[in-house]
Amino acid sequence: MQARQEKKHYLVLTCSACNRYLLAISRNRTRSCPYCGKRIHLGKAKIYSRSESAEEARLVLQKLKLHEQGGSPQNNVLR
Repeated sequence: MQARQEKKHYLVLTCSACNRYLLAISRNRTRSCPYCGKRIHLGKAKIYSRSESAEEARLVLQKLKLHEQGGSPQNNVLR
């Protein structure tokens, strides 16, 4: 009998220490912030988006970071 696999989701969340946006995978319980190194417990994190697609999560993250910097998508070319 196989163990039931939890469906993988890509999460966009913020670090509780530095408030920067980052990506995580829902199957994991924790994630280290790439900016400040803090260990983030995903069950307690503020999650902005949940997606089954890595590409969709990346685009959400990109838009959040752009908004945070005061930019607008019309003025910037997304690569």
